[in-house]
Amino acid sequence: MISEMIFILFFLLAMMRFVSSATAQNTNSLASGPAKESPAREISLKTVAESQDINYRTLNPDPIQGDTPDTALFDINSLINNTPVYNPSMLLILQSMLDNHEILLEYFPLDTIIYIIAITNECTGIYSTLPGESFWPEVQDLLRKTKLAEINNSHAQSVKISHVLLDPVADKLKEKPRVIIVAHNSLNGFPFEILYFAFPNLVFQEKKNYHYLVEGHQVVYSPSIPRWMSTRYLSKLRKERSRQDRYLEFVGFSPGFKAHDGVQCLMESDDEVHRIGRMFEEKGMAPMILTDENSNEHNFRSVAQYSKIIHLATHSLSDDENPEMNGLLFWEFGTGPGAGNQDDGILEVHEICKLNIPAELIVLNSCASASIKSRNNMKWYSSADCFFKAGAKNILCTLWNVTDRFAQKFMVEFYRNYLSGMSFSLALQKVKIRMIGEPSTSLPINWAAYVLIGE
Repeated sequence: MISEMIFILFFLLAMMRFVSSATAQNTNSLASGPAKESPAREISLKTVAESQDINYRTLNPDPIQGDTPDTALFDINSLINNTPVYNPSMLLILQSMLDNHEILLEYFPLDTIIYIIAITNECTGIYSTLPGESFWPEVQDLLRKTKLAEINNSHAQSVKISHVLLDPVADKLKEKPRVIIVAHNSLNGFPFEILYFAFPNLVFQEKKNYHYLVEGHQVVYSPSIPRWMSTRYLSKLRKERSRQDRYLEFVGFSPGFKAHDGVQCLMESDDEVHRIGRMFEEKGMAPMILTDENSNEHNFRSVAQYSKIIHLATHSLSDDENPEMNGLLFWEFGTGPGAGNQDDGILEVHEICKLNIPAELIVLNSCASASIKSRNNMKWYSSADCFFKAGAKNILCTLWNVTDRFAQKFMVEFYRNYLSGMSFSLALQKVKIRMIGEPSTSLPINWAAYVLIGE
């Protein structure tokens, strides 16, 4: 795996030159609604076909250390000065990796302005928007209402925020059913799917024009453009290789915690992994299901490197005061030799980084699993960062707490869609659309917690 990673992305230093290009200004005000928009000027580039001879064998970015000036697509300071400076070789490679139905949106929120870069395999547009003083309080209030299932004025707030974040790229967005979102700073971790977006009537044969973004688009998140490019390249590399028989199609872990003092028992998790396992068996695939004492940290370390899909139905430990102990819980937790031992029942975030886990998908079906973080010196990094560093392609995790019974139903539906032939992102989108269509589960608190981070 390590030998693969050092051949991924970013460019030989000789190719790391930056050039200038013009930008398009597009100013919105949250208080007064969207201002009159000026069309974005697209950066003039070579065609994708002309970039095929570019060498992909370049240094791999480290998600723990983050992007450096040499691995950033755009120089943020140049955006602020309205004279965008970008890496042409990197942009051409990125465009060549995007499929016809995909668009990548990168958000740079600053104190009083938000820069948006929209990239397809055909063109690139740069936009700026002035959110207004009330924008960030509105964002936080909408998140609070979503998590508490409050509906008072939430739709209106969602539309206002959508005017700022989505309207500047609306023309390009409507043409692409799959969206990759790279959101920095204050927008990192924000579920864009809950935004109401004005779709054309051709998409939905209904009277109302506004729908949740997820109703018309598959949404995937990535911590950075370098990380997305690395993951996409590895995906293409693996597809070109012959399939390895050693891969386990599905491995499900469910510690259950039925006999653990001080740990809430997960009554539905065993049934969850067994039901999903039977679905794989019905498709002629042999799953591995590990429950109770077999769902231990030692077994995870043993089989993770041979697994295509790893499903963890467990608890997570997240404490900003003691970040070194944050991680995912296994059977040994509270029964083993104690903290500090390699198999103490806590798979700490920093331990994940040292593993080899070339999985297609890792499902972290635990409460607020997207928020599990640790610290390296002064820099915080998440469990997703470390799973990517370990070689995983995609992570399906949760932004806030979900109930045991609801988590089971959501996951069973997701795997049913996946096993019918859908991609991970499409399978997730279809679950959310179905839930939006049912009155009992239509509120975002029921479906927006699950996000796909990766390719």
